Amino acid sequence: MTWKMFRKNDNYLERDKRNHTMKKYTWLLWILLLAGMTLPHPAAAAQRKEQATVIEGHGDLYVLHNPDKSVRIIAAKADGKLLDTTFLRLPENLKLRYFAADESTDLHFEFSLHGRIKHNWRQEPAEKTVVVSDLHGRLDAFVALLQGNGVVDKELNWSYGKNRLIFLGDMLDRGRDDNGIAWLVYKLEKEAEQAGGGVDFLPGNHEDMVLKDDIRYVNEAHLAFAAKAGIPYAGLYGPDTELGRWIRDSYLILVVGDNLFVHAGLSPELIRRGYKIGEINELAWRFTGYPNRQRNELHPRNEFLFGSGGPLWYRGMVSDLQDNSPILPEELEQVLRYYNVKRVVAGHTEVDETGRRYNDRVVTVNVRHYDNYPKDRTAGLLIEAHRFYAVTYSGAKELLPE
Repeated sequence: MTWKMFRKNDNYLERDKRNHTMKKYTWLLWILLLAGMTLPHPAAAAQRKEQATVIEGHGDLYVLHNPDKSVRIIAAKADGKLLDTTFLRLPENLKLRYFAADESTDLHFEFSLHGRIKHNWRQEPAEKTVVVSDLHGRLDAFVALLQGNGVVDKELNWSYGKNRLIFLGDMLDRGRDDNGIAWLVYKLEKEAEQAGGGVDFLPGNHEDMVLKDDIRYVNEAHLAFAAKAGIPYAGLYGPDTELGRWIRDSYLILVVGDNLFVHAGLSPELIRRGYKIGEINELAWRFTGYPNRQRNELHPRNEFLFGSGGPLWYRGMVSDLQDNSPILPEELEQVLRYYNVKRVVAGHTEVDETGRRYNDRVVTVNVRHYDNYPKDRTAGLLIEAHRFYAVTYSGAKELLPE
């Protein structure tokens, strides 16, 4: 074979090599082009990542924390069917959306889960403080009060700045949307904190009743939902649920400036037995929701504290009925001196209008929302610049007479 033939064959080899290389790069180019068509733009990928995972609940929405750290969310869909989903790990941008169950109440709001925000039980007063109690599922009345007095905006977001909202218990039981009230207070707690303000919730006797499985006053629709979910209603507010933890980790008594806030009232027997505020609040977060017999066995001070003479039940500061043993003026002065305050602000016992008793030593706030709301009468209390006003759902205010 001549040199020229070798040279010719060599040219063929180089040409084949070049063709193979070109084909390889052509295929690579096609692969890249196809990838460019199927892979999202970085901005689109980031946008998709920011999109929220939204779970809706219509009248019933519950978050349960499982022992394996997974989270189960149970909710009622708009069509009445049950949503039951478990996350091994919560999505980064999980949003919960509550819709009022009452068809005549066109209300809904969105929120995220957050850690418990708990203030000191003794605080300095804010410029303005709205106080409300005993809504018992009337989400419509609660929202009207908040919007009418500038606490929230049209989207039910906190708009009260560095001011405060105090809820004196009994959001649960009776009404259909008590679950919604709980979530709204929970939501506003976080938003208020971010704005430099504050929300404080003190549990009432009906929170304690629900947590310890006393379901006498629970709305029938909730019980039907619980049966469908296969969970006792009290289990939806159990110690390992989001709302159950939140309610249990609360004070029974809050002192702001020279005002003491409590759900029901303070019996003179409390000071005879030497109950300090710190002890009362500690026993509250340790034993709220325990069955009576169990908590009485666990601590000897619980029986009276959680009984008819304790802060969750005592009516003697508000009711004049002999059955409720009205507190005597000199006994009230002893209670105020013992706890180093000027007055007590209480709910629990119904009154027609927010008002003062015992020469401004007691202020009552548990109005009949089911009656007052349709008439836009007194809804709650406003404390502003050390003055006390009765406020309506639409925001009208009237200075309380001395």
